[in-house]
Amino acid sequence: MQIEKRLKNYYKRWNINLGYEEEFLKFKNRLIDVINRFAGDYLAENPSVDKYFLESINLEKGGKPHVRVAKPRLSVISESFNSRRLDDYTNPGSGDTHVYRCIDACETPQELALVVQILFWALESKCHDARDMALEIAQVIRKISILTPSASFTVYRRGNQYTVYPNVDPFIDEGVIDLTLSMLEDYPSVAKPFERALVIHLSGKASQYRNLLDDLRFSLEQLLKIVLKNQKSLENQKDELLPGSRTKVYTSR
Repeated sequence: MQIEKRLKNYYKRWNINLGYEEEFLKFKNRLIDVINRFAGDYLAENPSVDKYFLESINLEKGGKPHVRVAKPRLSVISESFNSRRLDDYTNPGSGDTHVYRCIDACETPQELALVVQILFWALESKCHDARDMALEIAQVIRKISILTPSASFTVYRRGNQYTVYPNVDPFIDEGVIDLTLSMLEDYPSVAKPFERALVIHLSGKASQYRNLLDDLRFSLEQLLKIVLKNQKSLENQKDELLPGSRTKVYTSR
């Protein structure tokens, strides 16, 4: 049994209930450690990825842009600065990256989820270099989220793409979800309503369960149209499906 599940069971035995703020802080610190271990050196040594991340963050925030203006030219450089040599500094580390600073500044799980999602997008931009790295990060995020279910999130994979979702339902098989999303990658008309249904389910909003069922039904309808090569509604696929089923049963006998 993985250590995260053992710790969770220990908390249950001793009736240890962490407050929401404490859960979030613990999750954020564990997340920083995960990214530092698996991607820290890569981000520090590949500033183009870190720059892509920052540009995406700034685009999402829609804040006031930095516009260059004229500045006075400095003809005299201070003696203290002049005496400082460039080799007085160690090599850049993950703590120097925009990724670290943005994660450290997050104050809610929603802010943290957005930053991590944009980090995955940045890693996807260098998919050949970062493919294994992104997979390892996603797998460990799933593990550490077990310890802080109310203040964390999970990550699903679809091919080489990673999507951050609200924390996982314990009854959902993550491997099956990953496989389903990957198989639907080439069928966006099927994948889109399926993902909407998944988001509703993970959010736990009972008021939207009717929409969840509608999305699942529509997703299945689109899939059957592709497989059976027709444009029939779900109700009218009965004649297409049942004869095939009987044929298979008869043949197997």
